[in-house]
Amino acid sequence: MMREHVPLAPLTTFGIGGTARFFIEVQSVEEITEALAFARANSLPFFVLGGGSNIVIADSGFDGLVLAICIAGIMTENKDDGKILVTTGAGVVWDDFVLWTINHGLVGLECMSGIPGTVGGALVANLGAYGAQCSDTFMNAEVIDARDKSGKVHVINKEECNFSYHDSMFGSAHGRYIIARATFLLSADSVVTPSYKDNRFDMTTLITKSNRGPTIADIRNAVLDVREQKGSLIMKDRMSYKCAGSFFHMPFVSSEEYAEIVKRAQELDAKKEEILRPWAWEQSNGTYKIAPGFLLEYTEFKKGYIRGEVGVSPRHTLTIINIKNANAQDIARLAADMQNAVEKIFKLRLEREVEYVGEVETFSR
Repeated sequence: MMREHVPLAPLTTFGIGGTARFFIEVQSVEEITEALAFARANSLPFFVLGGGSNIVIADSGFDGLVLAICIAGIMTENKDDGKILVTTGAGVVWDDFVLWTINHGLVGLECMSGIPGTVGGALVANLGAYGAQCSDTFMNAEVIDARDKSGKVHVINKEECNFSYHDSMFGSAHGRYIIARATFLLSADSVVTPSYKDNRFDMTTLITKSNRGPTIADIRNAVLDVREQKGSLIMKDRMSYKCAGSFFHMPFVSSEEYAEIVKRAQELDAKKEEILRPWAWEQSNGTYKIAPGFLLEYTEFKKGYIRGEVGVSPRHTLTIINIKNANAQDIARLAADMQNAVEKIFKLRLEREVEYVGEVETFSR
């Protein structure tokens, strides 16, 4: 049912934003088609809302149609090689889906436990964590092309999706494709061989009390604990903040740019640079992936920074938090200042991972 002037803040993890001029919860492909026809007939922009976990909605709201994707259902198909095809509605909560796979003994998604949002949103962003990403097990998606007035369902295969780090064809073609369902190929093999490790989390050391190797449930619990330590686990009875998770992408730089960052960091504080290692990882093509939190540690925007109603999480430098009653402008202003500070020191511009919806005020460099 179409509704008007619906508050959007309660539907986001930031708890920020105005109202939607029109709002509809769609639970089928047919309802998506009808909603898009309404938007076209009334010359309205539209926005697809999943779990509201990676967005900042303008204080003025969204002067168009918001489609909340609520398509549910999980179906399976056995394959001959011990693999299972699992098809899920795009509106299924991502972590509910992960937990479902674990409860059914299916391997492949456990490292991405505890991440907020929906299956559709996870696919758009090529969600990834702790050595795994959506594209590892994704097979295909049923989508509606907003440019196709026929409402025909298109099946998009993995090879067509142009997956990259935290991005996909769906994200790049902003708003064109609306995902209805997604299919993943998971393993029914109970043997788990985790390999991810960083300076605070080593999956290879996960051993249970029964002195056996870690199960997928063990890995899930370990991931949830680490996400809680970072203050980014938005889950009942767990400690978290009003936030959108990591606000900035990890940048990739050339070897020459990496050398300049090392040089600059050591000039500013060589001891800090050593303590914070590893903060960069060489890629197969010779580039380096840089931890943006490391760069921010050389600015005033360190863990626990507070500015009025907004701040930086005391547990994670990349997380901007709504302390109490922040608005979208507060968030945008702080994010822009963080970008400017890093660029001034390291000549590197951090790119937002969080999407701005509506007329969110931004600020010049």
